[in-house]
Amino acid sequence: MFEVEMPRTSDEIEESLIVFWHVEEGDSVEEGDVLVEVQTEKAVFEIEAETEGTISEILVKRGESAKVGDVLAKVETKVLDSSKESELKVDNKINEEKIHAVSFVSISPRLRKLAKDLNVNLTDVKGTGKNGTIIEKDIKNAVEGGEVQKETRTAKEMSNIRKTIASRMMTSLHESAQLTLTTWVDVTELGKRRKETESNMGWNSLISYATVKALEQHPAINAHVQGEKITMHEKVHLGMAVDTTEGLYVPVLEDANRLSLIQLDKELKVLAKKVASKNLSDVALKGSTFTVTNLGKFGIEFFTPIINPPEACILGVGKIEPYLVLEDGEVVQIERIPLSLTFDHRVVDGAPAAKFLQTIADQCQSLVKEV
Repeated sequence: MFEVEMPRTSDEIEESLIVFWHVEEGDSVEEGDVLVEVQTEKAVFEIEAETEGTISEILVKRGESAKVGDVLAKVETKVLDSSKESELKVDNKINEEKIHAVSFVSISPRLRKLAKDLNVNLTDVKGTGKNGTIIEKDIKNAVEGGEVQKETRTAKEMSNIRKTIASRMMTSLHESAQLTLTTWVDVTELGKRRKETESNMGWNSLISYATVKALEQHPAINAHVQGEKITMHEKVHLGMAVDTTEGLYVPVLEDANRLSLIQLDKELKVLAKKVASKNLSDVALKGSTFTVTNLGKFGIEFFTPIINPPEACILGVGKIEPYLVLEDGEVVQIERIPLSLTFDHRVVDGAPAAKFLQTIADQCQSLVKEV
């Protein structure tokens, strides 16, 4: 009997997530077959079979996590002599060391098999396909050329803020049932009003204000969840994700529901400026009840924001865009903004989450009178 153990895939993380099993109990495997894919932070690694045999038991299911050294599965093997057992232990150690450096390459099963048959290490192949993807020609060239084109890689210690971000995001994904809903919000009239009044009010402030007003009507969204305890808040402490060269900060605008649109816009700009200049002495970085993150300036439309624990939800704002629609037989141009709401399904169901997004859209229409 051979035990497949969780190797150490990161110096900081002791626990990894099982994302996909390539085998089932009862399957026959050969040495080198990919058994399972595991994820830590944002990297995915493969664990291969170190001996031939039959999968007798899978102990850690897909979606579950395991610590370094935990037994993931058991392989029923033929009787081995002592020298062969020693060899397997050595191979296991070598495989654990290799997994530090070899990350998962996204590629079709057909091309993965081709690379395996030709003994080509995919991490050393430079893709020439769309967006740098590896195509069949790249794998064959790696063999025919006799030399694989290697990338220059530089390893550096993860900064403290990156460690914090990694830890919080892993905790968020492991401890909550996250689902994302997306919708377009028509902001045509609001955009016209901004131009008419020559307002310098940013779209981020407008959407944030509409969100705050919507949260007052949906207290289940403005909530914290810790274990089996759900706490709904009357006050809205708004977290605003701010990107910096060091990483992501989430300054908190406390009592945002007590502010007017003009006051909220001013306070958000002050917070962003303080974070950008690293003047954080009087900036709250904890205590938010709901977070807004905006990737619109990077040209992103819909995305999947990760919940900022212990919050129950987070809103992602994308790039505003013109859009043509047919109204009364005529083609009309409108403006719309994409919104992505990630919510913890343990706390909020799909229908209430959808209603919350609709309330934000309604609030955007009401803002025309306030700009």
